[in-house]
Amino acid sequence: MTSSTPEPAAPAVVGDGQPAGGGPRGPAPRRWSAGLRRLLREPLLQFMAMGGLIFAAHAAVTPAVPKERLIELTPQVRGTIVDTFKAAHEGREPSTDELNKLIDVWLLNEITFREALAQGLDKGDEMIRDRVTHKMRLLIFSGVEVNEPTAADLAAWYEKRRADYDIPDLVSFIDVAFSGPDAEAESRAVLEQIRAGTEPEEVQMRANIFAQRPRPSLEPSFGTDFVTQLVALKPDEWRVLQATDGWHVVRLDTFEPGHAVPLDEVGAQVAQAWKDERRRILAIAATRDLGKAYVIRRDAPPAAP
Repeated sequence: MTSSTPEPAAPAVVGDGQPAGGGPRGPAPRRWSAGLRRLLREPLLQFMAMGGLIFAAHAAVTPAVPKERLIELTPQVRGTIVDTFKAAHEGREPSTDELNKLIDVWLLNEITFREALAQGLDKGDEMIRDRVTHKMRLLIFSGVEVNEPTAADLAAWYEKRRADYDIPDLVSFIDVAFSGPDAEAESRAVLEQIRAGTEPEEVQMRANIFAQRPRPSLEPSFGTDFVTQLVALKPDEWRVLQATDGWHVVRLDTFEPGHAVPLDEVGAQVAQAWKDERRRILAIAATRDLGKAYVIRRDAPPAAP
């Protein structure tokens, strides 16, 4: 008996010739194209793409700065500068001008230190910042050439700084200070005791002796009016005077009037001071020129509360 193997049935088709029964619909390229179009219409994808373009453009126009060429004035550095100033000025905050000058000094020191490292001045030496910076500063100063000042240069420079060279008034006196609500009455009672020669030993122990003191140095402590009255006293005369800090029983011992010093008497000293100042100015300018090779970033100070 002969048997035959039945041929497999062809898959059923519907309408447009696609297989029936839930199989894949349409060719694969058409499906990917439709899915890609839907994806490109997603807002999140568009936002991410725009962000990528922005970052790419920024990187193209702002090349990366090498670490050794970047100086950053961070809030931490600024805070340290302010704290150092406050520690040296009884807790007082620096003014804007004072802070800007301190920041400039910090930047100059940082530039000097970086240049010292770049030139290998730290080799064979301990990595002590001050020492390395000092080495570089000496190199900068040694490379600065200062010409001899003219007579007109010295005269103009000296005229602005006469107070540093003229001889001031010199004052010598004895002082017994009093403070508190009864200071004036107490000082006048002690004055009578001193004139009578009956002042107690305690008063003698409290007396302060000021010898050969420049008059300008006394005015910040006692006040201009006090010093003016003091130098007008007769020598060895005891008087009661009021100062900015209270009442005082004083005796003028000597008063030596000051006098102006002609330039020709201190010419060599003034010329050297002029050169030193000029060399310092040129060295700072040279350091600033070195700083042009660095990128300096200053973080904005925190907003006032």
